[in-house]
Amino acid sequence: MIAAAGLFVFAVATSPVRVVNDGCPSGADVELALASMLTSSRAPPTSRDVAKLERGPDRLRVELADPEGIVIAERTLDGGASCAELGRMAAIVIASWESDVHPEFARQPAEIVRSEPSRAPERPAPARSAAAYDVAAGVTFGQADTPAAGASIGAAWFPRGVGLGLWILGVGDLARTIAVGAHEARWRRWTASLELARRWERRGFMLDGHGGLILGWLATEGIDYTQNRADSTVSLGGTAGIRTAWWVSRHAAVWIDLRGFYFPRQDSLYGSLAGATVEEASVPSWGGIVSVGAALGRAPLSR
Repeated sequence: MIAAAGLFVFAVATSPVRVVNDGCPSGADVELALASMLTSSRAPPTSRDVAKLERGPDRLRVELADPEGIVIAERTLDGGASCAELGRMAAIVIASWESDVHPEFARQPAEIVRSEPSRAPERPAPARSAAAYDVAAGVTFGQADTPAAGASIGAAWFPRGVGLGLWILGVGDLARTIAVGAHEARWRRWTASLELARRWERRGFMLDGHGGLILGWLATEGIDYTQNRADSTVSLGGTAGIRTAWWVSRHAAVWIDLRGFYFPRQDSLYGSLAGATVEEASVPSWGGIVSVGAALGRAPLSR
């Protein structure tokens, strides 16, 4: 037992590389294998190169750096083998690099026969972000001449998780009151929009800039006329805004949206007495909406 421990300490002490890894394979095992693979005609260096091992689900990444931290070489190995086999493969790769960088180290002939062909370092392909989507509902506070509360419901889809995507949104307000000459009328405008959006994401925080076409359905009704009549019309406009969202989990978020809208066509209300049109008022063609709500769906992965 004492002799084996002494042999291990001697081998690690004479290893030209310090191997950092507490997992599988261990750094001590790789250093032990390296000491048996490399011989030197000089005394061991006072400062050694450092090899870092990073084990993934199906890969083992090996990186060699000099004592100043400058990376000499790196390579990714298949991680499906046993710990002992991975340690041997890592030692062979590191020994090959060391003998190339430091001429004083010579590899043992037996290991040269068993070594793998030298290849350029392999880098894993970047993972593609999965699609992100959500269905959102909230309460609104709109300002168009006078304020009014309401509600909204919508859906968003981003095929790459972030970047460009699509929005569909519907908003309905409670009725507002407007003066028409000496009388009053109620009006409300419900809207539906199809918008192009651009999403940025960082650690669960989303920022969406969005804009597109909006379709408005305007409904009006007299209040204090002798005969109160109702009417409705549809108009097309534009909308744009920003939404911030905090994904509290992988599938749930809270959000705040701020948007503005504009309808180029000017809609008006008319009141008549004894069959003659005598009163008129214009319905606001622009306004702003603040919305707060919750969303369910799938958030993009953090990058």
